[in-house]
Amino acid sequence: MRNSYQEATLKQTAIPPGYSNPPSLRGFLQHVYELNGKDIQGLAFATNGTWAVLGFNNCSSAEMPKLSVTPIDGRDFDPTKVFELRLWLPVDTTETATNGEVLAREFRWVNGVGAVEMTLTESTPETASQGAESRPSSVNGWFNRVSYLKHESAANSDEKSDYLASVGQTEPSQQDTATKDMTAVEFIQAEDKYGNTVVVDQLFTGEWS
Repeated sequence: MRNSYQEATLKQTAIPPGYSNPPSLRGFLQHVYELNGKDIQGLAFATNGTWAVLGFNNCSSAEMPKLSVTPIDGRDFDPTKVFELRLWLPVDTTETATNGEVLAREFRWVNGVGAVEMTLTESTPETASQGAESRPSSVNGWFNRVSYLKHESAANSDEKSDYLASVGQTEPSQQDTATKDMTAVEFIQAEDKYGNTVVVDQLFTGEWS
């Protein structure tokens, strides 16, 4: 394990079923909206494509939350076709983490399976051990920050600008979009048998440009 990696604790909390069990997409979105308002990003996996989630639509309410997504040429976003959804809160990963600081927070929903909230926090070995004893849903390991290049075609960029204008949102300048990557945090654990370290999960922390 490299010295640059820091101790971390990953906590998983089941999201209440709400209207149905397992939670429906509407119930899941209501839960996330009530906790965080419109300040989310995400990925929506649907039978007609994968959509970048830019937040909640300006017309959303706690009772009827609606997602704002990046347009895809020749396709319409239909929530009924979504089978998996990953939403996260943008987190600044440029600063050095302190004990107990939230490194990443994701909300995940899979149609017909259930929904979970995942929170990754920085922790010392002592606090991580205490957390493991008091919270069975928490697991301990290490974290590593990573980033990915974001690509966008010229056609999709024009459509996205028109769409954002229609819902009252503004698009970052070309200079901003050229320098921003999609950031994430890897959660790493050691295998019990041989002690090899493996990436067991990854939580997104960045914003779509």
